[in-house]
Amino acid sequence: MQRFRVDGDTITFDDGGMNLLSSDALRELRDVVRAIGAGGPLHFRMTRAAGADMSEMAQFSARDAEEFAQLGQETFAAIERLPMLTVAHVDGDCFGGALDLILAFDLRFASERSRFSHPGAKLGIVTGFGGTSRWRRVIDAANARRLFLANPILDAREALDAGLIDAIGEGRVPEGEWVPFVKELVRHHDTLTQSQLTLLAERLGALYDWGIPRRWE
Repeated sequence: MQRFRVDGDTITFDDGGMNLLSSDALRELRDVVRAIGAGGPLHFRMTRAAGADMSEMAQFSARDAEEFAQLGQETFAAIERLPMLTVAHVDGDCFGGALDLILAFDLRFASERSRFSHPGAKLGIVTGFGGTSRWRRVIDAANARRLFLANPILDAREALDAGLIDAIGEGRVPEGEWVPFVKELVRHHDTLTQSQLTLLAERLGALYDWGIPRRWE
């Protein structure tokens, strides 16, 4: 079964169901990402995603669980290493491991109907995909603790206010408008860290032959 469809600069995640991140799904995504060449902004789309495949996880031995976590970390790290600007588009529920997944992208856009949560603590499990470390680069400590420990379900507006996503809407920025869009994003996005600013500048620089602006060094 093919879960990830590549069409030009867009990867679409659709397994015909809840878009579960099983071992097979993670391997497929890892292989798709590794095959991507240089180019313009890369878009990743999913209509909903329930996170890791809990039915598969219930059968894991301790060794299986470790290998599953390593596979997720390896896959998401491959996304972070891509040389182009990467953008995740969410249209629906984005829970658990799927939330970890979108945090590996440079920018995150969501539709009005999207919802976000990380219910691991309620289930007695801790994410092994690296989400806890990525949260610290995206949102502040108070919001990270709330998401991870209190497990609220955030609507799109709440996710935007928390800094979890960067914009609400289609988010398909015309190619020639990426530079002004990111400039505007940076101007009004107080939660971006210095490392994120530098990363965005580097990615845009590679795409548009910029030098890194002095104020971002």
